[in-house]
Amino acid sequence: MKKLFILILFLASCLSVLGVSDESVIVNDVGWTEKLGDHIDLNANITDNNNFTKKLGNFLDKNKPTVLVLAYYSCPKMCTFLLNGVLEAVNSTDKIRPGLDYNLITLSFDKNDNYETSNLKQQKYKESIASNEQWSFYSADSINIEAVTSSVGFKFAPDGDDFAHPAGIIFLTKEGKISRYLSGVLYDSKDFKLALLEASDGVIGKSSLTDKVLLYCYGFDPVGKKFALRALNVIKLGGGITLLFVAIFMFFMWFKKDKKNNEGETK
Repeated sequence: MKKLFILILFLASCLSVLGVSDESVIVNDVGWTEKLGDHIDLNANITDNNNFTKKLGNFLDKNKPTVLVLAYYSCPKMCTFLLNGVLEAVNSTDKIRPGLDYNLITLSFDKNDNYETSNLKQQKYKESIASNEQWSFYSADSINIEAVTSSVGFKFAPDGDDFAHPAGIIFLTKEGKISRYLSGVLYDSKDFKLALLEASDGVIGKSSLTDKVLLYCYGFDPVGKKFALRALNVIKLGGGITLLFVAIFMFFMWFKKDKKNNEGETK
């Protein structure tokens, strides 16, 4: 019920944006150009909430995958739904935690945002995660915003005092390679977890053999923009497990028969 209410509010906000924006701008200049396999620009200079500026790559723990959220901090509509949707997905994935198992970062694409506005956002969302976890908020100038957004295929355009822009999150490998996009403002916890497992090659946090099997059985559906069950892989996995049990059964029967033969010979 809560997700349905959020979705209705989100759609209402989108309609109001479309109502005041030039349609040609929405169609041609706003959206995603997915660049799976490309690298994000790790050399772009960004500023953290303490007013320290350095390369994006230097803010990231290179031993962990990264979840990137692009949002601007004065956004009155979509970005709030987006950030809240990310928070809900993060908190629904108990065994994989931000700052501990993966980098969770938000970068504003509004050049007017600075370390003060990013600090306000960071403090707000810090209250909703554990004290030992981390969700970092950054800002940048127009040149470096363009460097990052173009490298990940994020297209946005000014719309009066606001921006017309897509909503979604980007998953990066520890090398900074784009591994997956999840669009929208609400994220299924399974999709969020599988995208993280995919970005980490199945090794993240307290991920287990079960998680790796889950990743093997699910593939990303580019049409539905969700992870869907791979029927062929499930059949292969089931066949493999069946063969394993048959082999164990045959070995047990052979061992039992061999034992009986040995006992008969001793008599």
